[in-house]
Amino acid sequence: MSFTTIGSLILRLRREKKINRNKLASGLCSVQTLYEIESDQYDADLFMLEMMLQRLGKSEDKLEIVMTAEIYHMVKLRDLIEESVLRGKRVCTEHLLACYPARTKVDKMYKCRMKACLLYRVDKDNKGALEELSQAIAFTLPDFTYDRMDECLISTVEMENLLAVERIKAEEKSLQEKSEEKRHLELCMNYIEQHFEDEGECAKIYSKCAWLLARIYYQEEQYLMAMHLCEQAMERLRRNTIFYFMLPLLKLITKAEEKMNVPKEKSKWVKYYEILSFLWERYAKKWYPTDLLFHNCYQKEYHLDYELARSERIANGMTQEKVAEGVYQNVESYSRFETGKVSPNRKTFENLMGRLEIEKGRYNGYAVTDSYEMMECRRKLDRLVSHQQFEEALKELKRLKEGINMELKENRRVVAEFELLLEKKLGWISAKEALKQQEEILKDSIDLKTNTLRHIPTRNEVILLNDICANLYETKQEKKAIRLYECALQKMRSSKVNVKYRYRSYSLLLNNYSARIKSRVLPYDVLKNELFCGKFSVLPFCLNNITHALKREGKPEEEWLKWVEYAYYMSNLLYCREVKEAYGRYLESINKK
Repeated sequence: MSFTTIGSLILRLRREKKINRNKLASGLCSVQTLYEIESDQYDADLFMLEMMLQRLGKSEDKLEIVMTAEIYHMVKLRDLIEESVLRGKRVCTEHLLACYPARTKVDKMYKCRMKACLLYRVDKDNKGALEELSQAIAFTLPDFTYDRMDECLISTVEMENLLAVERIKAEEKSLQEKSEEKRHLELCMNYIEQHFEDEGECAKIYSKCAWLLARIYYQEEQYLMAMHLCEQAMERLRRNTIFYFMLPLLKLITKAEEKMNVPKEKSKWVKYYEILSFLWERYAKKWYPTDLLFHNCYQKEYHLDYELARSERIANGMTQEKVAEGVYQNVESYSRFETGKVSPNRKTFENLMGRLEIEKGRYNGYAVTDSYEMMECRRKLDRLVSHQQFEEALKELKRLKEGINMELKENRRVVAEFELLLEKKLGWISAKEALKQQEEILKDSIDLKTNTLRHIPTRNEVILLNDICANLYETKQEKKAIRLYECALQKMRSSKVNVKYRYRSYSLLLNNYSARIKSRVLPYDVLKNELFCGKFSVLPFCLNNITHALKREGKPEEEWLKWVEYAYYMSNLLYCREVKEAYGRYLESINKK
């Protein structure tokens, strides 16, 4: 893939949308700072960059981001603050917020936002929470009014702040007094539908707004309208395999159905709610939220720049002295970079990448191309393949190939990977033929002779690695496949980056590894990871693995049959046709007995 800075990506998107710097920068930073971000002269905190992308209608989840230790420290600090609030640790939260910087308007907005969260969830101080939220909104959306809402650029984060205000106000008022909150939520809903272009980003924020608005409709006894809104939100979430916020939506749907005297046994929503509630209560972290507006599912792919450099140096058989020569004043300075204690400036980093023969400049993130359209095409390809829709995937692959720069080595590799994968799935080539070509494609990353990886695998490398393991199994090379899985998983676990920030890659490998070795314990680890990250990419397959594990242990039939039912309904919820049909036939045969 071509590597590009997030700043240059923001510049391109802003120009494509004909948005001037004044409008995008408003409330986030100065126009000069935005210019420096776009020209890669300013290392902004990732939170600000994400808000800029969101204001441009895009999602940072499409990017695989390489970051410095300092930027990752801020990511972890925000995680700690959120967890501290959710655990009800007031003193700890106040200490962490005191440590949080207040350099920019975005920083100040974030501190007010999390103070409001603390006051609302821990102290039950709605008045204080509203005051903090009002300040948060004023920092990044100065002079905001609902009447001029369409003139604003509003990020997901800022929309969450607006929704939080309406939530608290609505909870403070009687039903007869909620007309203003209802109107505001309807305006927010219209804005979301018109301005949030990214399907996944839209699904996340739409579900929160729909739930708040549906609660008012429910109180007005407009049960059909409440159900309709929640069902629309569910549809968006399920198409993006997002679990987070499904439970409050399902709870409201089932309550509305009960009011309309819909028999429970005839409701698919009741079944979804019962199964998800069981999984959540049994396997989710006890303090983890189901309806926190400020929380979002983890779909990121993060890497640390110093881990990348260290891996490439070792893989090239180079000493620290050799790499540092001509780039750093002494080897001690370079060593401090490799341990994450300091970060080099842009010029030093570019020289370092050149010394390591990595054909990339200083970067914050990368994608298949600088075009978000092609990134979305790439994500769609993943989804089509996982749903066994191979003919549609071929068409999408053709569109991808036509839309990217095929002169770039990494882009050629991406296309070659998908061509091989689809050719094998469609039976056009054998597993043995596919393996031979895959070994050539990944020779710079994976050594199939020794079953070793040069570095922590990127998302594209993970997809190909997973397919290689499947072909190794098909050609009776199970031990090599197991070794590759273990090597990749160990690389991820040994990183300073929490595996939740490699969700898509880690879940895919861990689930398939657990299935291959017929593990008794690992399928439950996969399930817990899915719930914690708020995504359901491999859930039906994970439930399938649990079912087989229970059968192997000789558990009573009624126990593992429950998991068969879970797998059937969850595969139906997530449009996983292959698992649904298999378990549908099995359940039918059981019922006939």
